[in-house]
Amino acid sequence: MKIVVAPDSFKGAMRAGEVAAAFASGWRQVRPGDEVLELPLSDGGEGMAAALGAALGGRTVTLTAHDALRREIPVRAVLAGETAIVETAEANGIERLRREELDPLSATTFGVGEMLNALYAKGFRRYLIGIGGSATVDGGAGMIQALGAKLTDAAGRELPPGIGGGELHHVSAADFSGLSRWRACALQVACDVTNSLSGPTGAAAVFGPQKGATPDMVRTLDANLRHWAELCGDAGNAPGDGAAGGMGFALRHLLGAEMASGAELVMEAIGFDAALDGVALVVTGEGCSDDQTVCGKLCARVARAARARGVPVMLFSGALRGDTRELESQFDGCYSIAAGPGTLAEAIAATGENLRRAGANVARIAGKLC
Repeated sequence: MKIVVAPDSFKGAMRAGEVAAAFASGWRQVRPGDEVLELPLSDGGEGMAAALGAALGGRTVTLTAHDALRREIPVRAVLAGETAIVETAEANGIERLRREELDPLSATTFGVGEMLNALYAKGFRRYLIGIGGSATVDGGAGMIQALGAKLTDAAGRELPPGIGGGELHHVSAADFSGLSRWRACALQVACDVTNSLSGPTGAAAVFGPQKGATPDMVRTLDANLRHWAELCGDAGNAPGDGAAGGMGFALRHLLGAEMASGAELVMEAIGFDAALDGVALVVTGEGCSDDQTVCGKLCARVARAARARGVPVMLFSGALRGDTRELESQFDGCYSIAAGPGTLAEAIAATGENLRRAGANVARIAGKLC
């Protein structure tokens, strides 16, 4: 029997590769003779560089940049031929910060620009950029400062490098001429978020609270993002402009980047469709599944691809929330791996063991049915 284990990451708990390995280990304990193909996936967030690097034969390099709170840290990128694969969360990621450190008003994307500068200095002109998992809501302003833009206040003074979303209202004028070399590069952004920059479906309103924004902060950040869009001469309502706290807007409008579906890009690169040949079951999963999962998120794309080939697909997630009828219409089985009542911290700590147990249990059933 051949199965494919193709999960997303369980955010805050395990990367996609670890998730796939844990579930597969449980299956192999029960059915060691089966072919279990581990295909960790990503929609442009955590794990994208690793997944693409493995598929494309890339090598990992370590660079130096600053995190969202301006602390110098080591960051990684993957080099595959003439393309540099960048996960921006290596620099501005929310996983880099403790919960009590979250500060969406001052958090900056400056470190992302530093990463890109370092790769440019190595001779790279083609970039594949995943922008998920950010701690920032600065509209990409910090990033473009690092890349050569000059932002000035009403008195004509240049603002210090690494401004955050709470400081965007201080920007009175901008000189983007220093970005010209980047517009000559080929930048492709892997992003499955379609939100606008501001407004009810914008970066601050939808994603700000999970980055630590209070209702007052959300209002401030949203107003600042509207101001930023007006200053840049763009409405900021293209799909993906609100991704990564508005970094999608800066990449598209100011750097000329092309936006692409992260999930589809990764699935195509690793040859997901071809991997389904002769497969009896596909297993996917994510940290939490709800009615948003079926709206184009990675697990739903996996289900769509599997069903197109007539292969049953099961969803295993850290939690199932709300009305699950839409989920059940897309998957042949939807399950939470949680072992019982407990705190979130306990559930996160038990993720690996719960995935192993789920893999073993499904393998036992498969053994009786085959």
